[in-house]
Amino acid sequence: MDKPFKISDTTKISELIKADKASIEAIAGVAKPFHRLRNPVLRKIMAARVTIAEAAKMGGCSVSDIVAALTPLGFEYEQVMQPKETAQQPKPGWLLDAGRADITWLDVRPVIESGTDPLKEILGKFKNVPEGKILCVINSFVPTPLIHLLQQGKAESSYVDKISEEEFLTYFLKRKNAAEEEKESSHDNVIFDDAGSFEAVRQHFPGEKIREADVRHLEMPQPMHTILNELKTLPRDHMLYVHHKRVPVYLLEELADKHYEIHIHTIGEGDVKMILFEKPYTTSEPR
Repeated sequence: MDKPFKISDTTKISELIKADKASIEAIAGVAKPFHRLRNPVLRKIMAARVTIAEAAKMGGCSVSDIVAALTPLGFEYEQVMQPKETAQQPKPGWLLDAGRADITWLDVRPVIESGTDPLKEILGKFKNVPEGKILCVINSFVPTPLIHLLQQGKAESSYVDKISEEEFLTYFLKRKNAAEEEKESSHDNVIFDDAGSFEAVRQHFPGEKIREADVRHLEMPQPMHTILNELKTLPRDHMLYVHHKRVPVYLLEELADKHYEIHIHTIGEGDVKMILFEKPYTTSEPR
């Protein structure tokens, strides 16, 4: 680096790697759970979603340990006041009272290791969980963005149980009024489409009502900022057609309580298409 790169607890691991690829080995040497960063497939999925503070929790180390490894590379740490860390909370009553039959189990580790983003499978599985029941996502790290996304949607509460440095169980309790909310809207806010259904949605909008945004060349967090800025000025009966490199979980989290319908179609690695439009516009009615 030509000049010091300022970092904080909220700096994404992907930003560190972008600034200096040597940070991969530097972080990998801090704790065993970070060895997975050496795997390009796992690095692609994890790095863009995990901050230094979140990585420290995953690795069972402190932020200071990671900073110490990065400082020789020219990274400069800026102290930001953070809430005091607390010990793992006891299991909540809703989980203690649940029998094994009340819990749907989903191990996403094989999915991630295959290079596939598990978000579609997780959302699909949670949709089929009965209200008042629980989905347990088994992962090799704490899925912080997913927790925020589901708790802004149909999850009433969540709880993370750390089994080991390589295994985390994240429990999601489905709200009892989730079914009523589904009746109020004709479909979920986030829909994963195949090529045919995605194109069918696009065809509902005439060309003059389609705005495009290609954010594939942008570094985080610019893709999310660009999309949010486009949505601010998007007329209600228009759609935003986005070309992205990945399924943007943080964007979905940001829009979870907004009145947007989002269609996602993954064409291949580094090529994800999205359609976003404001409700109550519906593609079920011809225009």
